[in-house]
Amino acid sequence: MQGTRKVAMAVSAKSQGPGESDDLPTTIRGTSPCLLDALTTLLSVADTDCTVLINGESGTGKELFARALHAASARASGPFAAINCSAIPESMMEAELFGHVRGSFTGAIGTRSGRLAAADGGTLFLDEIGDMPLAAQAKLLRVLQEGTITPVGSDTDASIDVRVVAATHRDLEQMVAEGKFRADLYFRLNVVPIQLPTLRARGADDILDLAGYFAAEAAQKHRRPAAELDADARTALIEYPWPGNVRELAHKIERAVLLARGAVITPADLNLGRPLHRSRAVTTPPELRVISGQGDLDLKKALDRVEKQFIEKALERTKGNRTEAAALLGLNRTTLVEKLRKIAS
Repeated sequence: MQGTRKVAMAVSAKSQGPGESDDLPTTIRGTSPCLLDALTTLLSVADTDCTVLINGESGTGKELFARALHAASARASGPFAAINCSAIPESMMEAELFGHVRGSFTGAIGTRSGRLAAADGGTLFLDEIGDMPLAAQAKLLRVLQEGTITPVGSDTDASIDVRVVAATHRDLEQMVAEGKFRADLYFRLNVVPIQLPTLRARGADDILDLAGYFAAEAAQKHRRPAAELDADARTALIEYPWPGNVRELAHKIERAVLLARGAVITPADLNLGRPLHRSRAVTTPPELRVISGQGDLDLKKALDRVEKQFIEKALERTKGNRTEAAALLGLNRTTLVEKLRKIAS
């Protein structure tokens, strides 16, 4: 495990291309068990050509992991091409992926290669794959099965050698059940799933380590003196729920470095707002109140109610992600699913 911890602090992605996001660090940082689990899986399949599906909330570093996977693979000397499926209009998705020939549609004044061709010999990263239209999904499946592409408006197939890494914040399994995502493509992409933890699940050590990293980066970028977090600022960072994950932390720290008066960052500089537990009155649940002698003394019912509240709170914090909720509760996913069935019955 110690070796994996060292690797977690050292794995770097390739440099980003023009116009790409620099909200996240270019090095995977952290030593939390949930992050190390994801990293261990990444490293174990990096030297293969299997497809990988990266799951995680927005801001958790999905593209960073995809770039790290590419950099650690035998394809590292080849190209890394990325496409955000949620940012491409449905009418343009196929041309963006497969390219097009001149005159194939209005505005196609020339022949253009697509992202798949651009990634030939390397890796194609499909971010937010859950937003890809069904028609494009069918054609992507053919690429994965046959290793050929057909540009829009062309009758000629071209061989291609590409490793596909996909990512999503959506529940693709649920989308398959609802008919919104192709089952055959899902199973083809989900050969090796990697679940990225939320920042709140990674814990205090990772939050503070990343905060220090971002503070140093921001100071260098904006030519400001190095600033350190005071004790209250560190506490505020740990207590904040981080709905925007690592990306939100990067923005908050950059703002704090710019606005800090002197070499110390305070909670006021972070602008996190009041933690929820400080702004709301704490209400003790009936199950834990002092028994007055007139309440329900059925211990099993009381424990069931407490368990239900804990499960609901875990699912709320993880936005319905059962795998992460199970980890927060100290359960395996199968046990959590079984408990949810009992609650629903």
